[in-house]
Amino acid sequence: MPRTREYHLHLPHLHVDNSKNISLLYGVRVSRDLIYRLAIFFLPIFLYQQGSTDPFWQFLPGGELQRGVLLLVFFYLVHRVTVLITGISIGKLITKIGYQKAMLSGFGLFSIFLSLLYIKPNPGWLLLLAAFINGLETNFFWNTYFTLISKFTLKRHMGEDLGLLHFFLQLAQAIAPALGGILVVSFGFSALFMVGLVGALVSILFILQMELKKERDRVSWAEFKKWTREKSFIRLAISQSGRYLNDATLVFWPLYVFLILGSIDRVGFLYTLSLFLAMIVSFGVGFYIDHQKSKKPFFISGGLLSLLWLLRTQVVSFWQIALIDTVDRLTANFYFIFSDSILFKRSKGGQALSYFVYRELMVSMAAILFWLIVGTLFLVFSDPWTALFILASVGVLLGLLIKEHHKS
Repeated sequence: MPRTREYHLHLPHLHVDNSKNISLLYGVRVSRDLIYRLAIFFLPIFLYQQGSTDPFWQFLPGGELQRGVLLLVFFYLVHRVTVLITGISIGKLITKIGYQKAMLSGFGLFSIFLSLLYIKPNPGWLLLLAAFINGLETNFFWNTYFTLISKFTLKRHMGEDLGLLHFFLQLAQAIAPALGGILVVSFGFSALFMVGLVGALVSILFILQMELKKERDRVSWAEFKKWTREKSFIRLAISQSGRYLNDATLVFWPLYVFLILGSIDRVGFLYTLSLFLAMIVSFGVGFYIDHQKSKKPFFISGGLLSLLWLLRTQVVSFWQIALIDTVDRLTANFYFIFSDSILFKRSKGGQALSYFVYRELMVSMAAILFWLIVGTLFLVFSDPWTALFILASVGVLLGLLIKEHHKS
């Protein structure tokens, strides 16, 4: 039986690390994810509509579909190039200003990002500026957040902690898309970005209550180059890059569903329906991971997720999409909690910040290549969606390469 410890929600027979900082950190992540899912879930559709209809983007080649997708590609290319070129500098700055100020800086940039999206009418160049700001925010917030999760969670209960976090994240994710769809249909996209701005204040309140020490770790390009010569780090980078292929292709999924259903609010409702079913199993998955040494469920779930991407090429109706999404969410619980558990166990030690900064740099290199390939697919292929989903399927399989130990 697991060691039982009461949590503030009185969840039975479940251990979680209930220090003040980890509780506040969970609050930061859940509130941020609620904001993100509410304000940014429909961003691909927003960008697609801007690219296909805004006169500013009429110079882009191809028809309406190609122009809309190419704006998406430009947006995320600018984002990832920014992450790559500023990663080391911001990593150094984090060690000087501390984690609390780093996360506050991240939320400040996130607020600017939402404000730029809110401006209407929106000149095309403002969208690319927003992508640049979002890249800076990624380095400030995510590298800090991942480092703190690594420091505050106990290795022997990593699965349970991440399972609990996944439950709350899925609860936020389940509520946000349906609500966001209603807001877009009723008041337009600007309403989403305004609600996101207000919600960001809640996360900032959590951060202000945290008590964090400054980081002694140091990051540098020289050390990054040294790490890239290690086979174990390259294997980690490949696995994380593969996972990015899956996550980045999921950016297109709301747009793909929108093009099939033709209704933004139905897209949100559909996503909410599948997530409510999936979040129920999050606790059991985390407990299972901590008490199961076999990685068979990880590999089986990865294989199923890879297959689901191929099945997505065949969906044509509401209920087919609902079925695929529900199975995907249930399977992803095993795959991603296993993957995250291994990732954070490997990060334990005095160089957690370096670990996540360098990981983000390697992922950004793969991301830039991915978005260039995606742009080419939509310009060259008559059926780019099939090629894109096959790419995501391969990415899931590459994610299975992650290993808990540093040995190559």
